[in-house]
Amino acid sequence: MSKIRRALMLSSAVTMGQLQQSIDTISHNIANINRTGYQRREDTFSDLLFQQMDHQRVPQPEGNRLTPEGIRVGNGAGVSQTALRYGQGAVQETERALDFAVAETGIFFPVQTEIDSVTEQAFTRDGAFYLSETVPGADMWQLVTREGDVLTNGDGEPFIVPGRANDFTLHSDGTLVAELAEGGTALLGELEVATITRPQLLEATGENLFQLPDLAALELEAGDVLGFQSAGEAQVIQGALEQSNVDMAMEMAKLMEMQRSYGMHARNISQQDEMMGLVNSLR
Repeated sequence: MSKIRRALMLSSAVTMGQLQQSIDTISHNIANINRTGYQRREDTFSDLLFQQMDHQRVPQPEGNRLTPEGIRVGNGAGVSQTALRYGQGAVQETERALDFAVAETGIFFPVQTEIDSVTEQAFTRDGAFYLSETVPGADMWQLVTREGDVLTNGDGEPFIVPGRANDFTLHSDGTLVAELAEGGTALLGELEVATITRPQLLEATGENLFQLPDLAALELEAGDVLGFQSAGEAQVIQGALEQSNVDMAMEMAKLMEMQRSYGMHARNISQQDEMMGLVNSLR
């Protein structure tokens, strides 16, 4: 019986560690509830390896028993997957010309980011962009995210503004026009959004950025999962930002569920330890 108690304690200890991981995921969601374009995470659990322990030497009548005889002793439950949930967040008007809200799920703004001094393509739903000078003193500007990642079109080309701009206008066909401070306008190009047909392949790299994995290793081509289209009125709303898709009420309910389960397993360890202490004191 002491082996069973130790196994139950081990099962509870392992499960507590996995529950803590899920609590961390929920806490991460709550911490980013006000982050523009944030996509919430969700954990799913599965049973770990278990074994059936039978101690009855004489078979007993089953009666109305619905479970096998003996005790199923396992290693607890573990987080089998942490998935990104690409739901649409609420759209909030800002009336800022360089704020763009995506109005559909599965579409992202393509950007260029630097990872280990290497420029790579990434995607974000955070549509708050700013002007950044390409070369100091050159009076040439490009559109970047708040972290400095460069907004690009589908071909990976950045939007260059020749001189400072007072205002920006996104037309219904996706063309982006800048009104220059020195007068006149400049056609910056066509604002495009990336359509990810298999968003479950995206990997979060931090700072609200996502990247596709090595598609060749998955025997896929870029055209199988990635496409670009003009940012028309149906896909992008100028002067607004998409808020995170985190539901505070749902996250708090899940947090309470995880905490109660954590407390139950903690009590199980305490009770098993107390029972083993009583048995040892009787010897």
